[in-house]
Amino acid sequence: MDPDRHPSQTTLGAYAEGSLSDGMSLLVACHLTFCPACRHAVAALECLCGGLLAEEPAVPAGEDCLARALARLEAREEAPGRSGPASLVEPGWPLPAPLRARLGSGTEGIRWSFRLPGLAEYRIEGFGAERVSLVRARPGVRIPAHSHSGEEATLILAGRMRDGDRVYGRGDVARADEDDDHRPEIVGSETCLCLFVLSGRMRFTGLFGPALNLLTD
Repeated sequence: MDPDRHPSQTTLGAYAEGSLSDGMSLLVACHLTFCPACRHAVAALECLCGGLLAEEPAVPAGEDCLARALARLEAREEAPGRSGPASLVEPGWPLPAPLRARLGSGTEGIRWSFRLPGLAEYRIEGFGAERVSLVRARPGVRIPAHSHSGEEATLILAGRMRDGDRVYGRGDVARADEDDDHRPEIVGSETCLCLFVLSGRMRFTGLFGPALNLLTD
Protein backbone atom coordinates (compact mmCIF):
# COMPACT_ATOMS: atom_id res chain seq x y z
CA MET A 1 0.00 0.00 0.00
CA ASP A 2 1.35 3.42 -1.01
CA PRO A 3 0.90 5.60 2.12
CA ASP A 4 0.92 8.75 -0.01
CA ARG A 5 -2.45 7.73 -1.50
CA HIS A 6 -4.20 7.39 1.86
CA PRO A 7 -4.87 9.52 4.95
CA SER A 8 -1.86 9.62 7.26
CA GLN A 9 -1.70 7.37 10.31
CA THR A 10 -2.09 10.47 12.47
CA THR A 11 -5.29 11.38 10.61
CA LEU A 12 -6.68 7.84 10.91
CA GLY A 13 -5.87 7.85 14.63
CA ALA A 14 -7.68 11.15 15.16
CA TYR A 15 -10.65 9.81 13.20
CA ALA A 16 -10.76 6.64 15.32
CA GLU A 17 -10.74 8.57 18.60
CA GLY A 18 -13.25 11.16 17.37
CA SER A 19 -10.96 14.21 17.50
CA LEU A 20 -10.63 14.84 13.75
CA SER A 21 -12.21 17.97 12.24
CA ASP A 22 -15.66 17.59 10.68
CA GLY A 23 -14.47 18.15 7.13
CA MET A 24 -11.61 15.68 7.34
CA SER A 25 -13.87 13.19 9.14
CA LEU A 26 -16.21 13.27 6.13
CA LEU A 27 -13.30 12.76 3.74
CA VAL A 28 -11.89 9.85 5.77
CA ALA A 29 -15.33 8.23 6.08
CA CYS A 30 -15.70 8.41 2.30
CA HIS A 31 -12.18 7.03 1.73
CA LEU A 32 -12.96 4.07 3.99
CA THR A 33 -15.75 3.00 1.61
CA PHE A 34 -13.06 2.43 -1.03
CA CYS A 35 -10.15 1.13 1.06
CA PRO A 36 -10.24 -2.16 3.02
CA ALA A 37 -6.72 -1.57 4.40
CA CYS A 38 -7.70 1.74 6.01
CA ARG A 39 -10.96 0.25 7.30
CA HIS A 40 -8.95 -2.44 9.05
CA ALA A 41 -6.49 0.12 10.40
CA VAL A 42 -9.31 2.25 11.82
CA ALA A 43 -10.93 -0.85 13.34
CA ALA A 44 -7.67 -1.70 15.09
CA LEU A 45 -7.22 1.88 16.29
CA GLU A 46 -10.79 1.96 17.62
CA CYS A 47 -10.04 -1.27 19.42
CA LEU A 48 -7.00 0.27 21.04
CA CYS A 49 -9.07 3.31 22.00
CA GLY A 50 -11.40 1.01 23.93
CA GLY A 51 -14.14 0.01 21.48
CA LEU A 52 -14.51 -1.56 18.05
CA LEU A 53 -17.70 -0.35 16.40
CA ALA A 54 -20.79 1.40 17.75
CA GLU A 55 -22.94 -1.74 17.79
CA GLU A 56 -20.21 -4.00 19.18
CA PRO A 57 -19.11 -4.37 22.82
CA ALA A 58 -15.82 -2.75 23.75
CA VAL A 59 -12.72 -4.88 23.26
CA PRO A 60 -10.17 -4.54 26.06
CA ALA A 61 -6.69 -3.66 24.90
CA GLY A 62 -4.10 -6.41 25.04
CA GLU A 63 -1.45 -8.20 23.05
CA ASP A 64 -4.04 -9.86 20.79
CA CYS A 65 -6.28 -6.79 20.48
CA LEU A 66 -5.27 -6.01 16.89
CA ALA A 67 -5.76 -9.59 15.71
CA ARG A 68 -9.19 -9.83 17.37
CA ALA A 69 -10.23 -6.47 15.91
CA LEU A 70 -9.32 -7.48 12.37
CA ALA A 71 -10.91 -10.92 12.75
CA ARG A 72 -14.17 -9.43 13.98
CA LEU A 73 -14.26 -6.87 11.17
CA GLU A 74 -13.65 -9.58 8.55
CA ALA A 75 -16.46 -11.66 10.05
CA ARG A 76 -18.82 -8.69 9.83
CA GLU A 77 -17.94 -8.03 6.18
CA GLU A 78 -18.38 -11.71 5.22
CA ALA A 79 -21.65 -12.29 7.09
CA PRO A 80 -24.52 -13.50 4.82
CA GLY A 81 -26.83 -10.70 3.75
CA ARG A 82 -24.45 -7.97 4.85
CA SER A 83 -23.57 -5.37 2.22
CA GLY A 84 -19.93 -5.14 1.25
CA PRO A 85 -18.00 -2.00 0.34
CA ALA A 86 -19.30 -1.97 -3.24
CA SER A 87 -22.83 -1.19 -2.03
CA LEU A 88 -21.55 1.97 -0.35
CA VAL A 89 -20.95 3.60 -3.72
CA GLU A 90 -23.81 5.01 -5.78
CA PRO A 91 -24.19 4.10 -9.47
CA GLY A 92 -23.36 6.82 -12.02
CA TRP A 93 -21.23 9.33 -10.18
CA PRO A 94 -19.47 7.19 -7.55
CA LEU A 95 -20.86 9.00 -4.52
CA PRO A 96 -19.92 7.31 -1.20
CA ALA A 97 -22.75 6.82 1.28
CA PRO A 98 -21.35 9.25 3.91
CA LEU A 99 -21.22 12.03 1.31
CA ARG A 100 -24.67 11.24 -0.06
CA ALA A 101 -26.03 11.35 3.50
CA ARG A 102 -24.43 14.76 4.03
CA LEU A 103 -25.83 16.15 0.77
CA GLY A 104 -29.23 14.53 1.21
CA SER A 105 -29.16 13.31 -2.40
CA GLY A 106 -26.85 12.48 -5.27
CA THR A 107 -25.16 14.92 -7.61
CA GLU A 108 -28.20 15.35 -9.85
CA GLY A 109 -29.57 18.46 -8.13
CA ILE A 110 -26.26 20.18 -7.39
CA ARG A 111 -25.95 23.77 -8.59
CA TRP A 112 -22.33 24.02 -9.65
CA SER A 113 -20.43 27.32 -9.49
CA PHE A 114 -18.00 28.20 -12.30
CA ARG A 115 -14.41 28.60 -11.09
CA LEU A 116 -12.21 28.17 -14.18
CA PRO A 117 -12.84 27.00 -17.76
CA GLY A 118 -13.64 23.32 -17.39
CA LEU A 119 -13.77 23.44 -13.58
CA ALA A 120 -16.77 23.90 -11.27
CA GLU A 121 -17.21 23.75 -7.49
CA TYR A 122 -20.03 23.06 -5.08
CA ARG A 123 -19.30 24.39 -1.59
CA ILE A 124 -20.72 22.16 1.15
CA GLU A 125 -21.77 24.40 4.01
CA GLY A 126 -21.67 23.70 7.73
CA PHE A 127 -17.96 23.04 8.28
CA GLY A 128 -16.93 26.29 9.94
CA ALA A 129 -13.52 27.57 8.87
CA GLU A 130 -12.82 24.48 6.76
CA ARG A 131 -13.53 24.71 3.04
CA VAL A 132 -15.28 21.49 2.03
CA SER A 133 -16.31 21.19 -1.61
CA LEU A 134 -17.15 18.89 -4.46
CA VAL A 135 -14.99 19.80 -7.44
CA ARG A 136 -15.73 18.71 -11.01
CA ALA A 137 -13.06 19.13 -13.70
CA ARG A 138 -12.80 18.09 -17.32
CA PRO A 139 -9.84 16.14 -18.72
CA GLY A 140 -6.89 18.39 -19.47
CA VAL A 141 -7.73 21.03 -16.86
CA ARG A 142 -4.69 22.28 -14.94
CA ILE A 143 -5.28 23.93 -11.59
CA PRO A 144 -3.18 27.13 -11.36
CA ALA A 145 -0.03 26.78 -9.24
CA HIS A 146 -0.80 27.43 -5.60
CA SER A 147 0.29 26.93 -2.01
CA HIS A 148 -1.76 26.87 1.20
CA SER A 149 -1.83 28.37 4.66
CA GLY A 150 -3.16 25.06 5.99
CA GLU A 151 -3.55 21.43 4.98
CA GLU A 152 -5.30 20.34 1.79
CA ALA A 153 -6.74 16.88 1.14
CA THR A 154 -8.41 15.72 -2.08
CA LEU A 155 -10.31 12.43 -2.39
CA ILE A 156 -10.74 11.26 -5.99
CA LEU A 157 -14.30 10.00 -6.53
CA ALA A 158 -14.06 9.55 -10.30
CA GLY A 159 -11.44 10.14 -12.97
CA ARG A 160 -7.72 10.69 -12.48
CA MET A 161 -5.54 13.56 -11.31
CA ARG A 162 -1.78 14.04 -11.61
CA ASP A 163 -0.01 15.94 -8.84
CA GLY A 164 3.76 16.04 -9.14
CA ASP A 165 5.05 12.60 -10.11
CA ARG A 166 1.96 10.73 -8.90
CA VAL A 167 -1.33 9.96 -10.64
CA TYR A 168 -4.28 9.54 -8.28
CA GLY A 169 -7.36 7.48 -9.15
CA ARG A 170 -10.69 6.59 -7.63
CA GLY A 171 -10.48 6.25 -3.85
CA ASP A 172 -7.01 7.81 -3.57
CA VAL A 173 -6.28 10.76 -1.28
CA ALA A 174 -3.83 13.47 -2.39
CA ARG A 175 -2.39 15.49 0.51
CA ALA A 176 -0.55 18.82 0.58
CA ASP A 177 0.52 21.21 3.33
CA GLU A 178 2.13 24.63 3.83
CA ASP A 179 5.41 23.47 2.29
CA ASP A 180 3.85 22.38 -1.01
CA ASP A 181 3.50 24.56 -4.10
CA HIS A 182 1.80 22.44 -6.73
CA ARG A 183 -0.24 22.44 -9.93
CA PRO A 184 -2.57 19.43 -10.18
CA GLU A 185 -3.76 18.34 -13.63
CA ILE A 186 -6.75 16.22 -14.69
CA VAL A 187 -5.53 13.35 -16.88
CA GLY A 188 -7.20 10.59 -18.85
CA SER A 189 -10.48 10.78 -20.75
CA GLU A 190 -12.94 10.89 -17.83
CA THR A 191 -14.29 13.92 -15.99
CA CYS A 192 -12.75 14.06 -12.51
CA LEU A 193 -14.96 14.40 -9.43
CA CYS A 194 -13.24 15.14 -6.12
CA LEU A 195 -14.07 15.84 -2.50
CA PHE A 196 -11.82 18.70 -1.45
CA VAL A 197 -11.03 19.79 2.13
CA LEU A 198 -8.85 22.79 3.00
CA SER A 199 -8.13 23.91 6.56
CA GLY A 200 -6.55 27.25 5.64
CA ARG A 201 -6.41 29.46 2.56
CA MET A 202 -5.28 28.75 -0.97
CA ARG A 203 -2.74 31.23 -2.37
CA PHE A 204 -2.05 31.25 -6.12
CA THR A 205 1.65 31.56 -6.92
CA GLY A 206 2.07 31.43 -10.70
CA LEU A 207 2.38 34.24 -13.23
CA PHE A 208 -1.25 35.20 -12.77
CA GLY A 209 -1.24 34.45 -9.05
CA PRO A 210 -1.72 38.04 -7.84
CA ALA A 211 -4.75 38.53 -10.10
CA LEU A 212 -6.28 35.20 -9.12
CA ASN A 213 -5.75 35.96 -5.44
CA LEU A 214 -7.64 39.24 -5.86
CA LEU A 215 -10.54 37.35 -7.41
CA THR A 216 -10.66 34.79 -4.60
CA ASP A 217 -10.11 37.11 -1.60
